[in-house]
Amino acid sequence: MMATRIAYLVFLMMILCQLGCTEPFEIEDRGFESVLVVESTITDEMKTQLVKLSRTSTLDTNVVLFENFAQVAILTSDGERYNFSQDPNSGYYFSEEEFNARPNVSYTLKIRTQDGKSYSSSESVLPPSVPLDEVYTETINAPSQNMDGVQVLVNTLDPSGQAKYFRYEYEETYKVIAPNPSPYTAEIVDFKAFPLSYNIVLRDREPEIICYSTEYSSGINQVATTDLNENRVYRFPVKYLSKDDAKILAKYSILVKQYVQSIDSYTFYKILKDLGSVGNILSQGQPGYVVGNISSDRDESEKVIGFFEVSSVSSKRIFFNYEDLGLEEPPYFVPCEVLSLDYFDNSTLDNDPDDRRALVNYIKYFDYQVLSATTTKIYKIVQPECSVCTYFSSKVKPDFWED
Repeated sequence: MMATRIAYLVFLMMILCQLGCTEPFEIEDRGFESVLVVESTITDEMKTQLVKLSRTSTLDTNVVLFENFAQVAILTSDGERYNFSQDPNSGYYFSEEEFNARPNVSYTLKIRTQDGKSYSSSESVLPPSVPLDEVYTETINAPSQNMDGVQVLVNTLDPSGQAKYFRYEYEETYKVIAPNPSPYTAEIVDFKAFPLSYNIVLRDREPEIICYSTEYSSGINQVATTDLNENRVYRFPVKYLSKDDAKILAKYSILVKQYVQSIDSYTFYKILKDLGSVGNILSQGQPGYVVGNISSDRDESEKVIGFFEVSSVSSKRIFFNYEDLGLEEPPYFVPCEVLSLDYFDNSTLDNDPDDRRALVNYIKYFDYQVLSATTTKIYKIVQPECSVCTYFSSKVKPDFWED
């Protein structure tokens, strides 16, 4: 296994050297070390900018070890300084004021950790701005690729030929409509274990039927136009959705963001992707060490993983659902089985389950929701995901949403 990995890394280095477009990055494969991990993309959007600091962890864990209590700032070539503060909830560092990257100005990230060590990035400048021309969908049926559904694609053209490296991220938001809304909250009272008896108190409530969920892209999705006849990104796939994906059941929206990159930034992220960083952009458990543009101010031999990037960004949002694509209605997020249980059926002697015991277990321990109840205590119940959309989503309607 070790010999195979070393051979792969040597092969990758040979390819990078042959490209000749930038200095090759050093890659080392050694035992675990606690290394500072830095991720930051400053854009030309006027907003609160973000810096992520963490520490590497072993390959067999997904725990994020945040680097806490650091002093973080960005300095500009025209004398500006933007300070960052750590958010206690997310662990990330946010700029204390909104700002945007500007043309013909260089930016440098400065970090001082709690143990007194300091780090700096190389100077980065804003690449040219290129509008994202088009975001659109196409249905796809490719059994050989195990794909049957819809592909979200992008088109972009830079007539100037200055922008050649692009990275894409997305935010997807989808509407959730609970198929079996419950008009009650249920409470078990007067419980006795032996013989088993209890009462169910039902209280009226407004059913929580419509919710909205948002998810963010992960991994690295980028493209270069250097080998193309025209400086155009055409039919580049950003997101695939299966025809059976419940996200497109009611209404689905995707916001695609296009980042223009430098050659150094593109190459850094390409190596990360080749090394298997498919979760977070900078996975804490890296299989190799990739030198970015951040280094220790005092110890040149100290390893730092990460890249400080300045990028121009543009975005577009589209809405659709399965009907717009001519697809069949997909199933709900989970199978929804409505159970009908009789409180007075409390025996298994008739080769039938003990409904009374099942009923209290479902409601008390699995949070099943009551859909209806008869005067003879026959209850119809269903799992919470099928009844109360806030069980796994939010009822807050996004400002951008279009019905």
